[in-house]
Amino acid sequence: METAVVDKRTKESAPANVEDDLHELWVDAAKVAPVARALMANLIVLRESAAPDLGVPLDDVVRRHPSRVIVIERASTGHEPITHASVAVVIFGPPAARYGIEQIAVRTTCGDASLPSVLRRFAHGDVPTTLWWAEDLSRVPPIPSLLAMARQLVFDSRDWRDVRAAVGALAPLLQDPDAPELADVNWRRLTSMRYAIVHAADTMLARAATIRAARIQHRAGEGALAWLLAGWLGSRLRWPANAFPVEVEEIADGENILIATLDDVAATMDANRILVQSTSGSRPFTVAARQESDSDAVVAELSTLRPDRCLHDALAALAAAFAR
Repeated sequence: METAVVDKRTKESAPANVEDDLHELWVDAAKVAPVARALMANLIVLRESAAPDLGVPLDDVVRRHPSRVIVIERASTGHEPITHASVAVVIFGPPAARYGIEQIAVRTTCGDASLPSVLRRFAHGDVPTTLWWAEDLSRVPPIPSLLAMARQLVFDSRDWRDVRAAVGALAPLLQDPDAPELADVNWRRLTSMRYAIVHAADTMLARAATIRAARIQHRAGEGALAWLLAGWLGSRLRWPANAFPVEVEEIADGENILIATLDDVAATMDANRILVQSTSGSRPFTVAARQESDSDAVVAELSTLRPDRCLHDALAALAAAFAR
């Protein structure tokens, strides 16, 4: 499978010249060999100017989900709509089947209310728009004016430093039927764990519907994952918000990511598998952990055309519990 960029052409630009400069890059690329422009969506990536790399290879994402990428780098002070702009055409594929996508990067110091006017000049109106929130939602809450433009809000809750604050920032979207669909890359890391617990409920927990408490332990840096699991349990078991019987704690364990204990059953998740054991004499079993890179996860979420009700319900359960 080809993963590398075949050709990437970049150019410094100005807001009024972005489209002309992109056209020039396409013409130059076509002089080498025919190339098709691929476009499935607008992908708006919001980040701070001083932030480090996204942590996900953006070119690898759009290679598999071709999009016009608009990277918005925000500075904390000032009132200028755009202080800097650059454009790029990124080309993939063999010589006989080359295709490319467009990238636009702008730096802005304008306020939240002015951001849509900055974006509208660059986004294509005839394809869906996804907003990739490359910031910690507990520190930088979503901007309503941008959410109104998006079909989908993609984020990674592993970046959250304050789970309560981040869930609180998302809480209004859970009640808004017009809000964009939520897609959490971190939630996907729980898929195998949830399958294992469902199977354990069918085979080991005779009173699964009456489980009244859970204990979830997590290694450092995985607090959001533990709370997402707690929210999922609460939503499935219909725990009341005023009596959310779950204990979440960090443990000094570098190997195990999560340990969830329900009655006499413990599900232990590491990077490769989930081991489910019971003290009641039931036979233990394992479930393979989902193996996908961060770029695989982002591509999968971008390609999803339906809302994730389980994620929605888990976040809603947490929002209700945290609000008490």
